Amino acid sequence: MTWEDGVKNFFSTYFAARRMWPIAYILGSPYSPLRAELEMPPKNWRDAFEDLLALENGRDMIREDIRKAEDDFTARKRVDVASFAIAKCNRDLIENEKLEARYRARREEAVKHKDHRIAQSITDDLLPYVKSMSERRIAYAGEVKAHYERYKDWTASRRRMRGRWIASLVDSGALPGWKWGMHNSIHGPIMAFKKRDSSPETEANIRFSELEMQHVFEEGQAHSFGSPALLPTRAIKALTNNTHTPKCQNLPNDPLQKFEPSKSSIVYQEGECDLVKMPDGSTGPAVKIRNVMVDGTIESKTFAQDPEGLFDETQGATDSMHRVHQAVKNYVGRSPRTSEASRKDFRGDESQEVRLDNGK
Repeated sequence: MTWEDGVKNFFSTYFAARRMWPIAYILGSPYSPLRAELEMPPKNWRDAFEDLLALENGRDMIREDIRKAEDDFTARKRVDVASFAIAKCNRDLIENEKLEARYRARREEAVKHKDHRIAQSITDDLLPYVKSMSERRIAYAGEVKAHYERYKDWTASRRRMRGRWIASLVDSGALPGWKWGMHNSIHGPIMAFKKRDSSPETEANIRFSELEMQHVFEEGQAHSFGSPALLPTRAIKALTNNTHTPKCQNLPNDPLQKFEPSKSSIVYQEGECDLVKMPDGSTGPAVKIRNVMVDGTIESKTFAQDPEGLFDETQGATDSMHRVHQAVKNYVGRSPRTSEASRKDFRGDESQEVRLDNGK
């Protein structure tokens, strides 16, 4: 038996265990909503599956006003981010025009004083450089607009990354008995799921990176054992100011998120949900969020009947971990003291992965 066949056999057996329902179904079934949305994208498979889980667990389907509040909030946020990015491009273009005017004036002065070396340098180097900067900003603004148009009709659930969406099932109360954790690794955010108050016979836990989910669902790769190594805290401290954004904000694949607010000091976030009685007499989810900061402090928050606040808190941490991961990755690639093994880790071509101890 090959290693790949062994991995497939292990996961097919592990996913078939009742204690792994429904996360194993979401990750491994050919009928998973995460597969259905790729094959039949017009339908909102994520929300439909969440409603089925809620009904299975004796709850009502997720209220339309809660879904609408999330959708409206994310739509407004998307517009704000796109507008900010394009406005930044316009400001850069104005500055480039001023810079070009200064260079042209300097060239005229150089010609007047017969300083042909300076004049030629401005003609050959500086003016083309300014032009290329402007062209890049125009191209980037076009990319932002195209990105916004492509995803503007997506619901809040569809905007979430796959692991983050599974965590939202816990937050809505559709996945009782589970809790989630999110931390950063050399492959970006890792999602960890574990049964609450479980015995050795019913214990269930699983971890995976968002990058692995992309490989599994979009590229047809098999699930892998273990978890990639965590980002070193010292590197996160060196590249962030502990409270705001990292020095490098490049975020691949999503130009709109480049200018999102950041929670870069969060190195680990976990959440669990309890059903409580709401002020109107109904029963609803109260989500407890625990943030572990880069300086070791712990921040606890509770969200009840606040879908906007909960989405902002969890999605902000997710986006921030992507930015911090990219900043550390860029640092590793630039630093002359970085070993080749570390660079290979970030390129994803290391054959051995490091298993996490306890997800915290």
